[in-house]
Amino acid sequence: MMLETYTGEYVEVSRKYLENAHRHQLVEFLEMRGSACYDDEPTELLRDAALDDWDSEYDECTYSADPM
Repeated sequence: MMLETYTGEYVEVSRKYLENAHRHQLVEFLEMRGSACYDDEPTELLRDAALDDWDSEYDECTYSADPM
């Protein structure tokens, strides 16, 4: 999925990528999306934040006004 960064550019990222990303990749993703990351935060907390961000964008993309 293409996600907008805080600079207005777009990056392509999959949920699978975030599920398997190393800590530095999670920090890079979150910072590009406008989140602050701190050295003392556990990697799993960063992963959860990245996945929550991805999921919230995915939900918006799949939303339909059609009640059926």
